[in-house]
Amino acid sequence: MKKFITLLLFVMLLTQVSAQKISVSESGDAIVTTIYDTDADEIAKDWKSLMKKYDAKVDVSRSKVEAKGAVIKSMFNGGSFDVTATLEKIRDGEVKLMVVFDPIATAEAKTPDRSSYMSEGKRIVKDFATNCTKESIEDKLKDAQRAHEKLQKQHDGLVKDNAGLADDIENYKKKITDAERNISVNKDKISDKKKEIEEHQKVLDEIIKKQRAVD
Repeated sequence: MKKFITLLLFVMLLTQVSAQKISVSESGDAIVTTIYDTDADEIAKDWKSLMKKYDAKVDVSRSKVEAKGAVIKSMFNGGSFDVTATLEKIRDGEVKLMVVFDPIATAEAKTPDRSSYMSEGKRIVKDFATNCTKESIEDKLKDAQRAHEKLQKQHDGLVKDNAGLADDIENYKKKITDAERNISVNKDKISDKKKEIEEHQKVLDEIIKKQRAVD
């Protein structure tokens, strides 16, 4: 049962991912996508880490992450980019990410073809959005599993307690039955003992009578 519920949670989350298919588009100079089930702060933190891997100097302020001098060889071999990522909350569980890759022209490196680096930029943004969404949902799955395990333990504890109480009831019933039987036996013994006392009283009275008769 536990495995079934965990599997059900996983299927539900996968269904959610399918319904939230990650896509990217262009809006002016920006590459735009939507990230699901992830807080904006967490997205900013992860994007900063990604830019750091490209040796960029990164500054985070509110809803914007600015990376200076990112060396992204897959986009432009021999050159670098200033990358500006802007985050905008759409609703709970949905954050719009808008990224502008601005190539830095130098004497040694000519400005790259826009269509070429934008195509690679879309891949980078889409991979990032997909990974963020998947990781967040996986974290939710782990939290749901932990919560389920806690509930299962509580359930098992209650079942165990009930089993113990049921055993106690059976033991008490047996003790009551034994006590009732002992009471019945003791009643007979009490009656017999009372008769013995009455008979012995007669003997005692005779002895006392003899004692008084002696001068």
